[in-house]
Amino acid sequence: MARILIADDRDSMRAALKALLGSQRNWEVCGEAQDATEAFNKATELLPDLIVMDFKMHHSDGLSAAGKILQVTPSVPIIMFTLYKTDELEAAAKSIGVRCVIGKEDGVPTLMRAIEAQLRSN
Repeated sequence: MARILIADDRDSMRAALKALLGSQRNWEVCGEAQDATEAFNKATELLPDLIVMDFKMHHSDGLSAAGKILQVTPSVPIIMFTLYKTDELEAAAKSIGVRCVIGKEDGVPTLMRAIEAQLRSN
């Protein structure tokens, strides 16, 4: 069973992702975080198999959280799922070890394929 942590500041997005990811065979949502600090704490406490993280969150951003998480658990794949996807964000994210950046406008099927690919390769 693959354990996935969701980090997004919007309750509605976390709930939608939790329902979607939890409905997949062999996947379970092991935790949720609403900001970068909580994402770091949950990631180091729960040691998920994969993290889906938003870029824009209260008090900080997903890049800061991802950088801190990857310093402690470098093998955990992080997928950034954001409304703010740009070439610059993607380059910055990849430079710190984020596996891929998916624009929310690219849709859930793209996110699901990315999660599947990362879980297979990890």
